[in-house]
Amino acid sequence: MGIPRFAGHLQHYSVSTTLGQKRVHDDDSDTVRVDPPRFVIDGPGLAYHLYYRLAHRSTSLGAFDTLPSYDQIGQAAIVFLSEIEAHHVQISHIYFDGHLPLHKRHVRLSRLESNLKDLTKVRTQYANGLGVSDLSSKPSPWTASQLFNSFHSVPHLLRGLPPPPFLVPAVLDALGTTRYASITEVVPGEADASCAKAAKDQGGMILTSDSDLLVYNIGDNNAVLFFSGLEIHEEASATHVISVLKANIYPTAQIAKRLELPGLQQLAYHCKLDPTVSFAEARRRAHQPMLDESSWRCFQDEYSTPDFDESCQDTSLLVRLRGSLDPRLSEFILQLSPLAREVDTNIYLPFLIEDPSRASAWYISSLIRQTIYLVIAARISSLPASLPLRAVTEFSRRGLRIVPSTVPLSTSTAPTAQRLDNSNIRNISSRLQKTKERFRVVSPTFRYRIYALKEIYCWYVVNIKNPPSKSSITRTTTGSVGSLVQWEDIHLEAQIQAVLYALRMVKQGLSYIADGKAGVEGIVELKDILEDLPPLSGLLPTFAELRGFAEKEKIEVSQVVLYVMQIEDAENQFEDGGNVGTTEKSAQ
Repeated sequence: MGIPRFAGHLQHYSVSTTLGQKRVHDDDSDTVRVDPPRFVIDGPGLAYHLYYRLAHRSTSLGAFDTLPSYDQIGQAAIVFLSEIEAHHVQISHIYFDGHLPLHKRHVRLSRLESNLKDLTKVRTQYANGLGVSDLSSKPSPWTASQLFNSFHSVPHLLRGLPPPPFLVPAVLDALGTTRYASITEVVPGEADASCAKAAKDQGGMILTSDSDLLVYNIGDNNAVLFFSGLEIHEEASATHVISVLKANIYPTAQIAKRLELPGLQQLAYHCKLDPTVSFAEARRRAHQPMLDESSWRCFQDEYSTPDFDESCQDTSLLVRLRGSLDPRLSEFILQLSPLAREVDTNIYLPFLIEDPSRASAWYISSLIRQTIYLVIAARISSLPASLPLRAVTEFSRRGLRIVPSTVPLSTSTAPTAQRLDNSNIRNISSRLQKTKERFRVVSPTFRYRIYALKEIYCWYVVNIKNPPSKSSITRTTTGSVGSLVQWEDIHLEAQIQAVLYALRMVKQGLSYIADGKAGVEGIVELKDILEDLPPLSGLLPTFAELRGFAEKEKIEVSQVVLYVMQIEDAENQFEDGGNVGTTEKSAQ
C-alpha cells in the first residue's frame, strides 16, 4: 500500500541521521551512547523487509529451493530487532494488522489479482517445474548487518513468485516466544493507524515500508523512516571501532512547515488523485481550496484515528485478541462484534503458491475452516445484541480469477450453537488421534504433514477424482524433489499448507473460546489433541528443511505412503462430499 511516488517527492526533505552506536567487539557496558530514540515498528513491513533481504542470498537465479523459510525469517526478525537495540535504540511497540477497514478491500483484491497474474506467468514460463539448487550450492549465511544494508537484486524467479503466504503470522509466531512478545500486538484495526497514534501520544520514530505513514499527523517532534534506508557502518577511531546505525528520517511536521503547509495531507491528497503530477504542481494545488470537499473529507478520514475505537468495543471480545493471534482470525472475530460497522463477514485467504491451472488448493480444507467459523460464531452469538451468522464469504482463487465463495453456516434461524453439527469436531479429532497413535515416534512436523496428506488423498477418493500419485506423496513427504519441483508437487504442497493452516486456525480459535461458553461439545478434546501443533516455522518447512528432517528422523516413507493411501474408511473421512458442497471440478 502507499501513495505512488509520494515518498520520492519528499526525499529531498529527509534528514540523514545517526540513530545509535555501539562499540564493535566490546561487551563492556561502558559503550558509546547517544540519546536513545524510540522506534514504533510496522509489523507487516518488518516481515516483508526481512523476506526480501534474505531472498537475495540465492546462488542460483532459478532456485525455487532457496526461498527463505519461515524459520529463517523468524530468526532474522529476532536478530534484526536485537541489533537495533544493541545500537541503543529503544523499541516501544510492534504493531500488526488485526482488521483492515472497508475502504482497503479494493486494495486487497487488487493485490490478490496481481499475485495471480504473476503466478500465472511463472506457470507459463516454467511449464515443466521450478528448478532446485544443487545441494552443494546453498544460500550463503547471512550476518546481522546484511539485514540492514543495501543488497543485490532478488533472483529472477523470486521476483516473479508471490511472497510466502504466511509470512506475517510466521514473524508473529517468532516474536511471541521472545522478550518482544510484551510489545507485540495484533491491533483491532490497521497497524498504520496504531503506529501513528503511538508516535503522537508517546513520541518516537515510525519504522515502516509504507509511505502512508508520511500522511498521518504523528506530532511535531516525531519522524518516519523506512526499512530500506536503515544502514549499519563501521567507523574506526584511534582506540576502537564503532558500529553506527544510520537512516534518512522524514520529520513530517518540519517538512510541512518548510512547504508552508499545515500538514502533508493536502499534498498527499493531490499526489493520490493524480499519480503523474509533478511535485511542484502538487505543492501548488495543496495551497488552493479543495474542489471536491466530500472526496477530501473521505481522504482525511483514512488517515485519522484507528479504525476500531477500543473504548466502544466489547472488552470481553477484545481481551483475548492481544499477542500473536493470527491476523485473519482476529479480523474474523472482530467482524462478528455486535458493535462492528459491517454487514458481511469476509475472509481473504492467503495467496498460495500453487498450480493456477488447477482448482484452488484451499477447497480441500473448507470443512475444517467451516467448523472453526461455526465454533467462534457460537461463542460470539452469546454476546448481547449479536445477530445470527448465516454465512462467511471467503475470497480466493477460482480458475484465473479472485472471487468470493460462500461458506454456509446456517439453514435455519436457530442459535448458532444449536446448529453446529458436532460430528465435524468429532471426526476431525478422530482422524487426528488416529494419525497420532499410528506415528507416535514421529515429530509433530511430520505427523501433521502425514495427517494433511491423508485428508487430501481421501478427499479425492470421496469426490471420485484422481488422487495425488504415489511418487508425489513420497516427494512431498521427504522433500526429495530432485533437481526440478514439478507442478504436481507444488500444488500438493499448497494443499498440505492449506490443511495445516486450517488446523492452526482451529487451534487458535479454540483457545479463544476455551472458557467453555460456546456450548459446543468436543472442543476441549480437540484443543488437547492440537496442543502440540507446531508454530509455522515447524509446521510448514521448505523442501530443503524437510530433507534434513527426514534424514535425521529416518522416516519410513513406505509406511507413510501406505497409511495415506489406505481408503477403506475414506467415506467416513468427510460428510456431504467433504467440501461444503464444493468439488474440485465445480471450483474451476
